[in-house]
Amino acid sequence: MPELEAVYSHLWAAHTDEFSQLDRSLRPRSWTFLFDVAGESGLGPTSVVADVGCGRGNHCVEIVKRFDCRALGIDVVFPQLRSALERDGSPRVEFIQGDIERLPLQTASVDFVWCRDMLVHVRDLESGVRECSRILRRLGKMLAWVTVETELMEPREAEQLYTPLGIEPNSMSQERLEAAFSHAGLVVLRVEMLGSELMEFYEERDGRVSRELMRLARMRRMRERLLAEWGKIKYESVLALYQWAVYLALGKLKSGFYLLEKSRR
Repeated sequence: MPELEAVYSHLWAAHTDEFSQLDRSLRPRSWTFLFDVAGESGLGPTSVVADVGCGRGNHCVEIVKRFDCRALGIDVVFPQLRSALERDGSPRVEFIQGDIERLPLQTASVDFVWCRDMLVHVRDLESGVRECSRILRRLGKMLAWVTVETELMEPREAEQLYTPLGIEPNSMSQERLEAAFSHAGLVVLRVEMLGSELMEFYEERDGRVSRELMRLARMRRMRERLLAEWGKIKYESVLALYQWAVYLALGKLKSGFYLLEKSRR
């Protein structure tokens, strides 16, 4: 079988120096370059920034430090907000419990919406994006870091991954996401999909992808014991979290950002 002979000639070579270029870093970036992208929008002391889906509030604090602006952190999960309130004492940061589909802010009251990797949890994507547009002043900007699935993601894989992490399958479509931006009157100024770049950064920094891949393997080998110790919900959630990082590295998922502007109309 000449085809099989050719295949194995490549497989054997894959472990030699012929492929050593694949061992050299492509100088991946951390997601923190997003602060530089936001800074290009002219944020300053008079600016109001809404961090929608602020989690522990660390982005709000960093935004205020960098741009000397006012930041409003909004999240539906209250324990995280309480922790942020107890930790941060800046008068320029305020935390509010609220849902992206019904933001507790006045219309046209903010200059910039910061939204990092939370749209995957939004049940009604169009409604959530429309609310972000509503609170923006005319020509205000929105920076959305997003994760979407690629053509490599199989339906069974998606089902096993999304449910334990509270991911809305319809919000994982890049086409649906871009349609939601358009319907909300948000114009794309810049878009950059990084693919696996962020996972390459974490792997080179601290071996995160390798570590989580090994944890996945061990979790599967220890499945019955861990289910008894942790329970089904914890086991499946942690398993899916580790798979998320691996799927980003494999290209089944991809991350990137959109810089958007509220249209004049």
